[in-house]
Amino acid sequence: MGRLMKDLITIRNDIQQCSDKTEILYTRLGEIFPSLLSIVADTDPSSSLASLREVLTSIRNGLNVSGDGSDDFLGGFNERNTALFGKLADKMTALDSIHARLEDIRNNSEELELISLNAMVISIKSGDKGRAFSCITENLKRLSASMISLSNELMLEEKKLLEKNTILEKSFAASRSRYDGITHSHAVSLQETVLPALDSAGEDLAALEGKAGQTISPIRQAMTGIQLQDIIRQSIDQVLLASKEIVPLDQQISTEDQLDRIVVDIQLLEICEKIIDEVHANVMKSVSVFSENWDLVHHILDEVEQQRRKFLSSYLDYSNRNGTSLPLLLDRASESFSEFVSRITVFQREQKGMVQDTASILGEVKYLRTLFETIRPIIARLQHVRITQQIEVAKNEALHSVRGTVDHMSDLIYRTESSVEETRKELEQFITDIESITGVYGEGAKRDDRELSRIREEKSRSFKIVQDSNEILSSKLSDLRVYPDSFQVMCKEVDDALVSMQTIADTLASLKESVAENVRESCSWRDSILAKTGSETWTIQNDRLRELVERFTITAHKEAAGQIGGFSVEDSTLDSIKSGEVTLFF
Repeated sequence: MGRLMKDLITIRNDIQQCSDKTEILYTRLGEIFPSLLSIVADTDPSSSLASLREVLTSIRNGLNVSGDGSDDFLGGFNERNTALFGKLADKMTALDSIHARLEDIRNNSEELELISLNAMVISIKSGDKGRAFSCITENLKRLSASMISLSNELMLEEKKLLEKNTILEKSFAASRSRYDGITHSHAVSLQETVLPALDSAGEDLAALEGKAGQTISPIRQAMTGIQLQDIIRQSIDQVLLASKEIVPLDQQISTEDQLDRIVVDIQLLEICEKIIDEVHANVMKSVSVFSENWDLVHHILDEVEQQRRKFLSSYLDYSNRNGTSLPLLLDRASESFSEFVSRITVFQREQKGMVQDTASILGEVKYLRTLFETIRPIIARLQHVRITQQIEVAKNEALHSVRGTVDHMSDLIYRTESSVEETRKELEQFITDIESITGVYGEGAKRDDRELSRIREEKSRSFKIVQDSNEILSSKLSDLRVYPDSFQVMCKEVDDALVSMQTIADTLASLKESVAENVRESCSWRDSILAKTGSETWTIQNDRLRELVERFTITAHKEAAGQIGGFSVEDSTLDSIKSGEVTLFF
């Protein structure tokens, strides 16, 4: 019996250690599981996935300025310029008619000059009688020369005007080419490459987050295994309570007392064996709940890791095999954006040049008007000379021979005056139209320049955002973690805890066998003593076991002890309590 007590002390120590370890493990798991759930459900913007999602959103918003109406504005801007130059081209055709009339004026003036020269020769031959007429024709010749000079100057200015219009047309062609370059490069760099890759990355990131969130259910299910902690602890306490009631067999006492004591000890050992078996079953049930759900958690974690690696291989692949490497695409987009802004600047500069060209055309047109106004006084003087000439010829018989020439010169003067008047009206209409077109264009150009400046500044800011975000994106992708380090640490703790709980279960199974061995050994001692007395059975003569059972806190264990001890457990609430429920005594 000495060895039996030594084994019981070891058993009690081992089962106490099991109790202490399970208490620690369950308490720690009770802290870990809620922490894991909190991490999975965490919406902290500084977390790896959330911060990456924020960066992707920032880049997407930065790139969305391509849809802010700038393309529509540039298209409308180009249409307005096209309309302007179409109107200018239509109005410039009026110069053909003006040019023809100027040629008529010059031709008439040249003929008038030649005829006046002939008339002057005749008047000189007439001597003193033709001296007055000679002065008149000389004045006529001088005025005709002035008309010829002005006509040439007007046609020269007309030529300059056409040349400036040609320069404006070339500027417009360059502007149109620039516009086509802007819209083409912008569309290719964004709509066809970057934006689809960003949208795809956002969808894959959402799928990754969704997969990571699937761990919530099995973690919650695993937590249900902790509910067995209290019954395991109370059961072990009852084993310790029962084992402490086992006392060494004292051979100095009477045989009856020896039998009484050893039979009680056997019953206590059987109770301990039964409760340890239940503790082992509950621990294994808890391990099963933990393991089954934790295996599912690990399975999800493996899938999450596979998705994470696939995500990185798609969007952080500097070889860009799939054409979806975000850093490379954004680098190209930044280059395209920089080129776009540069072209906008050149486009704007060219537009200012066209404004200056239209202003120059208007200036030339106004000078044409000023220059043309100098013809009218000459025409008035020509009319005066015409009248004087006719009077002189009418009263001077010596000039009778030039009367037809004078009539012809009068006709030329009339025709020239008529051409000048018609040209003046046509020129005034031309000038009015040009002033209207260039005036409207000038005002529109001011508004357009402000809008172009806004587009350039806004896109420059957006491109800077994209460029800065790209640096952050590369860092976020390189350090992409679905869960923080603390999550991995706690997962490792759970793994270790499950191993420890399995070890505890194995220890409990071994302890149960040790207690069973003690039961067999004690029964052998009992049978030996009974043989000496010639008896086959023994009825316990004390209530030690009954008194002990009253201190049990689990109803099922009270019933089991009563069955082992051969007595009924009286409890007013016993019939209403199911097996395994806990009865607390205070």
